[in-house]
Parts: sequence; structure tokens; C-alpha cells
Amino acid sequence: MGLSKKTFFYSMTIAAIMVTFVIGYFVFMLPSLYVDYVMKSNLESVVELQEGYVEKRSYDELKVKNPTAVYTLEVPDEGAELRVSGKFFALTLEIQDEELLEMLNSIRDRMKGVENLEHAGEAFEGLDAEEFTAWWDNTKAKFEGEGMFFGDDLVAVHVEEKEDEEIYQEEYTKIHVISDKSFVYEAGISDENYGYTTYVAITDAEDAFVITIFPTLTPRMDEIRPVVLESLPMIAAVVFLLVLISSRFFSGKIVNPIIRLAGYAESAKLAEHFEVEAFNGGGADEIGALGRALQELYEKLRDNYLELEQKNSALEEENIRQEVFLRASSHQLKTPIAAALLLVDGMTNEVGKYKNTKEYLPEVKKQLLSMRKIVEDILYLNDHAEHMQKEEIDAKQLVEELVRAYAVQVEDKSLQLAITGSGTIFADREMMKKIVDNLLSNAVSYTPEEEAIKVKVSEKELEIQNSGITIDEKLLSNIFEPFVSSDESRKGKGLGLYVASYYSRLLGYQLKIENVENGVRTRLIFAERNY
Repeated sequence: MGLSKKTFFYSMTIAAIMVTFVIGYFVFMLPSLYVDYVMKSNLESVVELQEGYVEKRSYDELKVKNPTAVYTLEVPDEGAELRVSGKFFALTLEIQDEELLEMLNSIRDRMKGVENLEHAGEAFEGLDAEEFTAWWDNTKAKFEGEGMFFGDDLVAVHVEEKEDEEIYQEEYTKIHVISDKSFVYEAGISDENYGYTTYVAITDAEDAFVITIFPTLTPRMDEIRPVVLESLPMIAAVVFLLVLISSRFFSGKIVNPIIRLAGYAESAKLAEHFEVEAFNGGGADEIGALGRALQELYEKLRDNYLELEQKNSALEEENIRQEVFLRASSHQLKTPIAAALLLVDGMTNEVGKYKNTKEYLPEVKKQLLSMRKIVEDILYLNDHAEHMQKEEIDAKQLVEELVRAYAVQVEDKSLQLAITGSGTIFADREMMKKIVDNLLSNAVSYTPEEEAIKVKVSEKELEIQNSGITIDEKLLSNIFEPFVSSDESRKGKGLGLYVASYYSRLLGYQLKIENVENGVRTRLIFAERNY
């Protein structure tokens, strides 16, 4: 998933969590909070109303919720009068029946003996159940029948009129047609706290008019607003916590790979030779692609660095080789040059034996040829290394071709030379000829008469073993240096093994020389074939 899609997904997830929380709050918590608020508000209202009435003994200037349904009964400590008050009325009930008055006085006496109204039930603990039942039945019987408030037998009612206080405002009416024979009349009024709506449904039912009156009480918006305001701190705290947790989780999904990528770059910067582990902190998004690109970049830089080191090492080695070779070549050329000059000077001045020019001119030529050979080897060594061309070569055929050049020497020394095996190698032909020719030249030159030279050819290596001679162990470690010879009595220039070793390294081969029992074994180990 791409980084933009991932960010969009995380944002939508957080939004869904917030919406779920808000919906859950309004569906499950807000109703219960509203009910608790209304119950608490009602309790506060009745306490305020009770305290106000006790102080003024009137509903005047008192705020009353649902004033048409609220009233107060006042029972004096003495006398036969009871007072009932409301927002729109005030009644005085005078008890005229002696028996009812006696019952009221009995209740008064019991209530006066209670110090705390919370324990009002204790006033009736001594009342017998049968006595209470008889009392209740007697009271109920007195009020059964017609005209109980219109005679002088039980209770006399005195009504006090009150002026219109204009409590209700915002009157409106609507008519809702249900069918051809049925409609609903809607009328609404309101006070400072509530709205009151009365529905009157009227239907013509053929044999009668059916009228249903349905009054309702509608809360105002001011009543639910405090509930929401009181809930705001909790909502803000929960939303902040949810956003914090969600953001921490989702930001970690995005930021952590970047942190790992930065750490990977830092470790790559501090690592030697760009040797760093593979970056494993990315997925399929842009951060993962960037991590993989950085890893590929570091790997390429590391390969280039290693290749450059190898080239620098090879260049340094070549510089040292050329310096050493130049010094050695200069030193080696001094001998034949000095000898040739000495011979020429002697013949020119006709000094002693040097008068015989026919005898000593061939010696001068020999010295000049030796110098030319050294110069040719030097030039060929430096030139051909820069123009290497590899091809498939039949190793046995190459050896047989080179051996023919040493047929006279082999015959003169009665040497036993045998070539066995076969193999195809991939190398530069001229370099390979130089290597094998130098190895065969050393073998033929240093093998004593009537000894044997065995050549084994395979695709893995070329082995030449000659018998009857060994190399001084002190020389073996330096055998491949220029102008080092295993036979100091000979006047050889000592470049053969150096040239063979140098070309072997260029071709990626290994050249080893070791003493064996009564002989020397030379091994040219080929590297794996690389086409």
C-alpha cells in the first residue's frame, strides 16, 4: 500500500473511531445523562417551590414547572381548615364532619410526637392493622355518593379567584387531515420552561362523533443544553485520548520505518567499506522503495569501492613492479654493456689478445644479442599485458608445439620427455606461450643429462616435473623475483620465472614451484573457466 493511501486509511480509521464514539455517546450515554439531569432538576425545583411557599404561603412570584398540575396542601396544626394552593387557584377546605376532624386530630397528635420527619413512619407504628383498615373504610364510605362538596355534611369548599398572570405564551394551532372523516387539531402553548401541546382527534363514526384529547409535555432546548455542556469536558478528554492513542499507533506505522531508514543510512555512513546489512524495514510503500533503493545504492558503491581498491592495489603493485624491474633491468644491462665496450675498446686499440677480431667479434655480438633479448622481454612484458585477448586453447597441442623448439637440446642431453593428458583452457595465447615456454626452458636447461621431464596436461592445471636436480630452499621464496636464478654459475638473465609469474597473475592463474624427491615440480593451476 502506498504512503498516501496508507495515510488516507489511517485518517479514515481515526475519523471512524471518533464518529463511533460520538454516536455511541449520543445513543447510550446522553439519554441516561439527560434523565439524571431532569430528575436532579425536578428535585431542585420541588425544593425551591417548597421553600418559597413556606416563606410566602402563596404561589405568587414563584416559578413552577407545569403549573396546571402542581399544587400544595397546607395542614395547620389546629383547626378544621385545610388549604390547597396552585398557580391558578386557592381552595380552603373546612372539615365539618366530627368524625373526620377527630381522625385529622389523631394524625396531628401522632406527627407532633416525631422529632425528625425522616422517621415519620414511627408515628404510625402503634396503629393496629384492623383499626387502620376500619378507619380507611369508614373514610372512604363518607366520600362515596354525590354532592360531597356541595353540602354541609363533610367538607365546605371556599374558592379564591386569582388574576391571570400571563404564564403562557407562543400560542399556535394546526389541523392535520387524516382522512375524509377524521382530523387532528393541534394547539400549543409554552411557559418559560416547557412547551405544552394538546392534540384533539375527531372522527365521524357514523353513529357518533368520537373525540380523543391527548395532552403532552415537550421539554425545551434549554433543558438539554446544560447536559451537553456538562459532558463537554469528558467528551474532549475521551476524544483527545482516542486521538492521542490512535495517532501514536498510526504515526508509528509511518514514522518508525523512516527512523529505521535513517538509522540504516547512519550505519552505512559509519561502516567500513560500506559493509552494511540489508535494509529490512520497508513494505510495499514509498518508504520501502526508498530503503531498497538506498540498499542498492550502497551495494553499488561498495562494489565500486572494492573494485577501485583492487585496481589501486594492482596499480600500486604494478608501480612497484615496474620500479623494481627497471632498477633490476638497468643493473642487469650493465654487465653485457660493459663487456661489449671492453671487447670493442680492446679490438680498437689492438691490445694483446683482442687483436684477433675474428675471435672476439662473435663475443661482442653475443653480448649485444643478450641485451636485445632483455630489452625485447621488457617491451613485450609491458605491451602485451595491456592488449590481452582470451580464446580457447588446446593445452596439450600448445605444449607439443613449444617442445619442438627444444628437440635439439633434449636430444643432446639424452633427456626423457613425456607429455600426457589433455585439456582445453581459456586464455591469451601469446601469454600462455610465454608462460609455458619459460617453464619448459627452465626444465630443459636445468635438468641433468639422461634425466626425465614429465608434462601432465588437464583442464585444471599444467604440471611439469623434472628429475635429478632440486632448488636451494633459500631461493624458493624469491624464485619469482626478476633476475633470480637457481644456478648462479650460469650467466642467465633470470627473467623467465618472473615473466611466467606475472602473466599467470594477469590470467588469474596460480604458479607454484616446489621440491619433490630428487626433482622439482612446477604447477600452473588454472582458474575456473570464465566466458
